[in-house]
Amino acid sequence: MHPCTRLGAFFMKTLFISRNVCYTFPRATNSYDNKEIYMLRTAVIGLGRIGWSYHVPQIVAHEKLSLCAVVDTSTDRLAEAKEKYGVEGYTDMMEMISAAKPNLVVICTPTHLHAAQSIAAMEAGVDVFLDKPMAKDLSECHAIQEAMERTGRKLMVYQPHRVMPETVALKAVLAENLIGDVYMYKRYVSNYVRRNDWQAMLKYGGGMLNNYGAHYIDQALYLLGSDEEAENIHCIRYRMASLGDADDVVKIVIET
Repeated sequence: MHPCTRLGAFFMKTLFISRNVCYTFPRATNSYDNKEIYMLRTAVIGLGRIGWSYHVPQIVAHEKLSLCAVVDTSTDRLAEAKEKYGVEGYTDMMEMISAAKPNLVVICTPTHLHAAQSIAAMEAGVDVFLDKPMAKDLSECHAIQEAMERTGRKLMVYQPHRVMPETVALKAVLAENLIGDVYMYKRYVSNYVRRNDWQAMLKYGGGMLNNYGAHYIDQALYLLGSDEEAENIHCIRYRMASLGDADDVVKIVIET
């Protein structure tokens, strides 16, 4: 099988795996003014662009989540988190789990770290909200799923495009069968982002297919259903402007 085809098949299977995880988490109970308040003690692992700009603010704003700790290799970013949110920072995830005792960790580190960190967190008794893509390869996805089943913990892969207005609207149209059977679904995405960090490097799980494909393939599966195995997957990848060795142009055709 061509490497691109294997990679495309990996994402199809990865997204099938992510559909099998549980989407509910146990809630920590505290008593305040004779009222029961249900809050999840939540820690964020990785304070890069997505962790700092998206996950942390959303956790802080959520009425049922309590940001209890953050983890990053940058002491400057940890100091910034302490000043802005009053939260303790750690450079080691396991040390943080032992000290802060979170119910849930949000993992938004580079892709090649996802499997080891997710498994370690679940083995420590903590549920996991994992940024996409699930892992670097299919074997790591299977290892994560095995750890989830073995430990009885919960894990969810972050797929925000399922709740975007366009997806919600189209899902309703399809559910009401307003346009009949769907024979072709085409998704075109064009963004110029010349990355010069880990997402431009294949060894770290970077590239357009990993970073954007995880969103839009999942969106298609969510809208059209994923009960059928793909009969044929054709994938072409190019590197045109990327400053690393990862792809920045991808075309995927999936036949069911």
